[in-house]
Amino acid sequence: MKKLLFIAIMLLASRLLLAQTPYVRVDDYQTKYEQLTHQTGVQCKITDYAISTLYAQLFDGLETSVRTVDMKGVVQYFYRIYRKEVKEQPAVEAFVHYDEFLEIDNALESLIAEEHKDRSARKDYCETFYRTDDGFQIGYSIKSRQTNWYLVLDRYSENKVFFDSVTKLKDNFKKALAKFEEVKKKNGN
Repeated sequence: MKKLLFIAIMLLASRLLLAQTPYVRVDDYQTKYEQLTHQTGVQCKITDYAISTLYAQLFDGLETSVRTVDMKGVVQYFYRIYRKEVKEQPAVEAFVHYDEFLEIDNALESLIAEEHKDRSARKDYCETFYRTDDGFQIGYSIKSRQTNWYLVLDRYSENKVFFDSVTKLKDNFKKALAKFEEVKKKNGN
């Protein structure tokens, strides 16, 4: 009887030790853009208004535009940035909601001021960035007093798109803000 009980306990223990955790889907998070455009049973109208090409260090250029999403007469505005497929890196398209774009634009000014302090402090390495809830990231890294500005477009990746200077980003953001205002005025907002 004791042998039978011992065997039963061993079988039960082995089942508990080898049990697998239930599958949890990591990709359940949706960006604001995905939440809006992935609704079913609703008519959706998407319109793009080109801004300009944003030239980065190792890419032909990033397409940028203001995208409107009209659902049931309610229009939402997004900054769209698209990177074509390059060698081993797949194409990436990122969308930043208008409200978050305003935060990014303000963060950029703050980052520029911080970059000057960090560079003059003669640190061996420093990295500072701002990330939105949807994973869009803007920042810079300093190594040997050399600053590299970058964007991270995909929340699932740490692949960075580097820029020669922050001026290109500032100019593109300035054009984007002007385009937002133009499109919003056109739509009566």
